[in-house]
Amino acid sequence: MPSKAGADERTIVLSEDLHARPASALAQTAAAFTSAVTLSYGSRTVDVRSVLSLMGLGATSGQSVTLRATGDDAAEALTALSAVLGG
Repeated sequence: MPSKAGADERTIVLSEDLHARPASALAQTAAAFTSAVTLSYGSRTVDVRSVLSLMGLGATSGQSVTLRATGDDAAEALTALSAVLGG
């Protein structure tokens, strides 16, 4: 029986600007999961494991971002990452 990787998505309103500290916390949290996770802001989408890419989005407090995860632990990854972002 083939296994199908889960996929999940959440939109979060940032509680703070996505600068170095929260971007680093997000990347470190994502590293604990096997799922591929991206974050979208505006028309750009980046890999959550890349601190520089996250900071390059320029997302600020009060803005909505979308987390997407695909993999066996997608739901768990989004729960943990949402908590880091304040959602």
